[in-house]
Amino acid sequence: MTASLHRLGAGSAAGLYYTNDGQREARPDRRDDYYAKDGDGMWWSSGGTVVRHGAPIAASSFRDLCAGYHPGTGKPLVRGAGPGHWAGQDLTLTPGKSVSVLWMAGTPEQRAAIEAAHRAAVERALTFVAAEVLVTVRTGAGGVERHRPSDLIVGRFDHYTTREGDPNIHTHCVFINVAGAPKHSGSGRYKSQTHLTIEVEQLYAYQIAVGAAYRAALAENLRERFGLRYREAGRGQWEVAGPPEALLAAFSKRSEQILDYAGAGATSAQREVAALATRRGKHELPTGAELEARWREELAACALDPWDAARHPEDTRAAARDAEREPPFDPPEIPGDGPVARAASALFRHESVVTRKDLLQRALELAGVQGLGVEVVEAELADLERDGTLLPLAAAEMVPGASACWTSPGIATCEAAMLRAADRPLDRRWIAPEAVTTALARDGRLSAEQAEAVRHAAGPDGVSLLQAGAGTGKTTTAAVLVAAAHDSGMRVIGLAPSWVAADELGRSTGIPTQAIARWRHDRARATRSDAESQTNPAALDRDTLVLVDEAGMVSSRDLEAVLSAAQAAGAKVVLIGDRRQLASVGGASALRAVAEVVGRSAVLGEVRRQTVAWQRAASVVMARGDAEAGLRAYAAEGQVELVAGAEAAQARVIATWTEQRVSYGDDVLIVTRRNADAATLNARARAALRAEGRLGPDLIAPPARDREDRLVPLALALGDTLRFGESLPHLGLRNGTRARIEALVTDSDGGARLHLALEDGRVIEAAWDELRRVPRFGRRPAHPKVVHAYAGTSYAAQGRTCSAAVVYLGAGTDAREVYVGLTRHRHAARVVVERDRLDALCRQRQADPRMPANDTMVLERLFREARGYREKANVVDYAADRVAFVRDGVLGLPERVAPVIDVGRAVRAARALREAAAWLGVGHMIVPAFRLIDAFGRRLGRAPAPAVRRLVAQLARHLGRPDPERGREPGIER
Repeated sequence: MTASLHRLGAGSAAGLYYTNDGQREARPDRRDDYYAKDGDGMWWSSGGTVVRHGAPIAASSFRDLCAGYHPGTGKPLVRGAGPGHWAGQDLTLTPGKSVSVLWMAGTPEQRAAIEAAHRAAVERALTFVAAEVLVTVRTGAGGVERHRPSDLIVGRFDHYTTREGDPNIHTHCVFINVAGAPKHSGSGRYKSQTHLTIEVEQLYAYQIAVGAAYRAALAENLRERFGLRYREAGRGQWEVAGPPEALLAAFSKRSEQILDYAGAGATSAQREVAALATRRGKHELPTGAELEARWREELAACALDPWDAARHPEDTRAAARDAEREPPFDPPEIPGDGPVARAASALFRHESVVTRKDLLQRALELAGVQGLGVEVVEAELADLERDGTLLPLAAAEMVPGASACWTSPGIATCEAAMLRAADRPLDRRWIAPEAVTTALARDGRLSAEQAEAVRHAAGPDGVSLLQAGAGTGKTTTAAVLVAAAHDSGMRVIGLAPSWVAADELGRSTGIPTQAIARWRHDRARATRSDAESQTNPAALDRDTLVLVDEAGMVSSRDLEAVLSAAQAAGAKVVLIGDRRQLASVGGASALRAVAEVVGRSAVLGEVRRQTVAWQRAASVVMARGDAEAGLRAYAAEGQVELVAGAEAAQARVIATWTEQRVSYGDDVLIVTRRNADAATLNARARAALRAEGRLGPDLIAPPARDREDRLVPLALALGDTLRFGESLPHLGLRNGTRARIEALVTDSDGGARLHLALEDGRVIEAAWDELRRVPRFGRRPAHPKVVHAYAGTSYAAQGRTCSAAVVYLGAGTDAREVYVGLTRHRHAARVVVERDRLDALCRQRQADPRMPANDTMVLERLFREARGYREKANVVDYAADRVAFVRDGVLGLPERVAPVIDVGRAVRAARALREAAAWLGVGHMIVPAFRLIDAFGRRLGRAPAPAVRRLVAQLARHLGRPDPERGREPGIER
């Protein structure tokens, strides 16, 4: 149940499938009157410039338009018309299998009603595409100007079966590569053109959202016609509640065929290749009465009436399951139960700024499950904007009156408060310079770069930044800073976004540490009970130094809580982190926003973790933002291996892991992206250890919650290494703690008692049922959240150091994950890549997708993924006046300062300059560059020369230098 996209070939021949093949399916000698409709087409047009909306499609007209010719005159409609003209884009809209099964099992009246609902949903999806301007036309030199077309021409072809003969309602919507040119948009060679070729980049970007719009419209229609209810079917899709999965699987032979060929974890590109490889013509299948008879036999074998099951669906108990979940510390950002409110709250848990595409997609997915249509989503969105619940940050480029992205008042207020609390330059002296000198003298391990970082962090700023790349010795540097603070009579506490990072900071510096979530909880509880005191670890005062490690992973809300508390108490904060490693789960790039306000930071760029020179060099370039160059270095050294097939690739990961353990001991990490891959690799690692005689047989398999909170049996054996996925205060265990099973005793009731050796040296003994969180608020106790710990995701690996690492790239990756995966080790790192996924992506861009890609093409595709770097947006990025926003939270829509000045580019250039200066060790950039842009932007646009002179004069006075404009002869303009 999705919207799939397929690029057509060139010329009139590209339309043969939709005309000839459709007519071949509808041959009178093979089909009855009903099936004669299969393959017929209808035009959909938003402007009626060439074809009439709703008119039947003539095969010759369709083929002419595929070649770019006018079907009436035969003259070219666009430049380049002819055999080489790209014909267009196929958007195929398909409901869930349950809808097609109900259609197949229905009466003629029920079938007609379902077809009408499907056609109306397709119509609504095409209207959504046109309204959101997902298909555009281009003009101008090099086609750089995009416009809304005055007429979109779409050929609609309804089909009803798969190529295995199963019921499958779907419609091919062919966007012809000929669209009406908008008025007053042409210039130069486009001036006389009445039609232009289309651009579908946005259609690909919104592909899932278009499918969600179709499904929401279909769900609303079917609910109104039949009173159907729906259940979630994964990946934002729904099925009709009632018909069981076994029944749907019986009529999904084509899906099973593709799944068997591509594998369970196949990507969409791999499934597309599999579909081509296993495809056969529909003319080979029975049709008409013969096919109807086959369907009746298969339905009788299932011994179930789909319509009866749909009218009496079982209660899924979803509400009961939701009630069992513990509420988050922070309530939902947007109040309300509407699809837009729920979607926005879900997105705001991970983003401070939500885009139009993401909000519409998620809201439409939720609306579909509720049986609500697109209009409901649009109306709720307008209401939330109107009452200020959603704050628009920028206007959509080509959708009049629409917003491109939003934030919430709470998030905007929180971010402004965070930036105000961070803006504490030259506050006072907390750490005595003599204490810094003494601490540096005591520890002779520090380099000049690290020593300078300690001096900067110990300076008079209330908030200091230490930007440290992976493996640059930040914990050693932090330990010296802690010693200097202690010598100055200060209390030092450590905070981190996870318990793993907090414990690591505590071990390296000897200070008490906490996860920020726990610190916030303790502080809120102390405030409520009015019992906050010096003994409370959450309390801060004027003699407190707060070290925040892994600050790049701290959310804005958490960082605001820390910085505001420190400002109120007069405490000093040092943020230690790296923006180029994994981003915060909680949303926004808080460290980047704070860095822009603070303006100055110490930078550790000299890598110390890796022992091999070329690996250190690779880590340096990755820390500077070029993960692709680092990955290419490992490939050039033969450390990147391409393996076809997920099974073979995962087997190679375990073989490499075994080889590395022989060389470097047990301190070898397996790093991957997906939790599912980590679970599979853990099972394979246990089998390898058992073959080596280092792991005993499985003694029990109690129920446990995995990384995705699903209930699964967890096999346990002597020697197993486990990882706890939640904190257990009653046992002194923290989220991320690892333990080895030293002994395991079962009892007659099926229970078990474990003797566990923790990684911090402690030993505990507990029953399995004791390894679960103590329930609160009267909830039932959940099962333990425990997994095996041989393989883990990059999020679990960040902050850890190991002797060697094996990085498994079985899914799409990006710059952050490549950087983290290739900087955990000291001695060696190997990369194993599942080749078939990348091969399928390469084939999608070939003229013939059946031709396999060579290794060079596959590697280049991998390197392209390693370039991907997305930094989460902050609210301040969209503020019209950043100074005003930081000062009082005023947020207005940004405006172009002048036609000749692009503020966005100027701000990005200023950031790049500041980062370059930091790497070069230039320490005099005191004023953040964006403030200069904000303060002087309009004046630079209106009166450049006087504004520049005033700016230079102010900078000269600030730096204590003479004004260069003085002494200049009057009348001379430079």
